[in-house]
Amino acid sequence: MDDLGALKACSLTCKFFFRATRPLIHQRLVCSDSRKVHAKLKWPFLSRRRKRDPGAFERLIDADRLGVLPYTRHLTLKPDHIYSYPFFDPSHLQEYLPHLQSITKLQTLSLTKFNIPSFIPGFNEYFGTFTNTLRHLDIRYSCGTARELSHIICQFPLLEDLTIVSPASGPTAHPLPAVTQSPPLRGKLALAQTPRWLSEGLAAFPGGLNFRSLESRWCTHLEPIFTACSHTMTSILYSWQFGDTPCESNSSIQVPIAM
Repeated sequence: MDDLGALKACSLTCKFFFRATRPLIHQRLVCSDSRKVHAKLKWPFLSRRRKRDPGAFERLIDADRLGVLPYTRHLTLKPDHIYSYPFFDPSHLQEYLPHLQSITKLQTLSLTKFNIPSFIPGFNEYFGTFTNTLRHLDIRYSCGTARELSHIICQFPLLEDLTIVSPASGPTAHPLPAVTQSPPLRGKLALAQTPRWLSEGLAAFPGGLNFRSLESRWCTHLEPIFTACSHTMTSILYSWQFGDTPCESNSSIQVPIAM
């Protein structure tokens, strides 16, 4: 069921429904690092008492305390303000490792403003519990070369769908180990504000691309993707409206492809 309000209402009726709806209510976990500072006036014109929000991704700790992390199927890690926040690196997740490792059946992972190269050496420590269950990967406003992004993608052997939004390239920080497996990538590829180097890097993916559909917003130089997926792609949805979410039907065109 997608009606979260109805599920919560049912959970309050009796113990049976509470136990039955609990896994469904807690399937989605969104953790954002707000790092906000609130000011409360104590004495006019004299002093201010400042209170800092809890640290990054505190909701992981709260969810673990409630015992609902094993129900998590969709996990989002992001800052509140992407344009004024530095890239996340392993130091931001170190204190939450025991909680991340309690999530054993994750199907969708969304990472926003992550320094991808910095996670490659210790990948299994941070994301190893997701490798055999993840089907959908969403990477937004993160930095990394095409080879580094491909390396991370290849760590999830069951991956079907991929979303990449506004990547930032940089020099390779670590030597990349050889890729020994390649995910099927037979679902949907969604791209927004992506440059040529990403299209060329994905087209050279070690195991090839098998996406059936492409959603694109404000992207150019997609010819390498079309060529790489020409044997499997059945539809293309292209939007010219500026934004970071592919794609809205009121500003897009859909092109079916005859096979």
